[in-house]
Amino acid sequence: MNYCPDCGDQTFLKNIPNDRLPRNVCQGCDQIHYENPKIIVGSLPVINNSVLLCKRDIHPSIGMWTIPSGFMELGESLEDGARREALEEANLTFEIIKLYGNYSIPEIGQVLFVFLVNILNKDYAPMDETSEVQLFNIDNIPWSRIAFPSVEFFLKNYVQDHKSNNLRFHSNFNPKHSNSTT
Repeated sequence: MNYCPDCGDQTFLKNIPNDRLPRNVCQGCDQIHYENPKIIVGSLPVINNSVLLCKRDIHPSIGMWTIPSGFMELGESLEDGARREALEEANLTFEIIKLYGNYSIPEIGQVLFVFLVNILNKDYAPMDETSEVQLFNIDNIPWSRIAFPSVEFFLKNYVQDHKSNNLRFHSNFNPKHSNSTT
């Protein structure tokens, strides 16, 4: 950040007492500007023994399969964001079963929350960012064409959970690699 979004003056990196990271501080109004992770929200739509996937028609990973997901908007709940993204990408409506998990990607400042959902409509279809929408039997998921490690993580866990009839909450949190002191 070079300029303060509040007053327009220049910012500079400054060490703030009791803060572990240097922060952008405005030289004019002294406002501290924190850079926080982006929240992504999505759904894992299911019906019977199948999952609904969207073929991406945008970068990154154009032509690869993913779940309906995207960045939250201000003023949205996790649930509202998941519903909006499902409509925008697949004309999909659903009923939430449960919050299925979270997936943290600290290297790029993103956190993904995924809901397991029951598909309600049959007229799902590709929308602006999607070239194809398709139901895949859990035994025929196109594993070599899955867009992101996070999507693969949730799909693999769902297949396991479905086969064992035990829908658990999933997280990629690994305490051995955490910088947390708690």
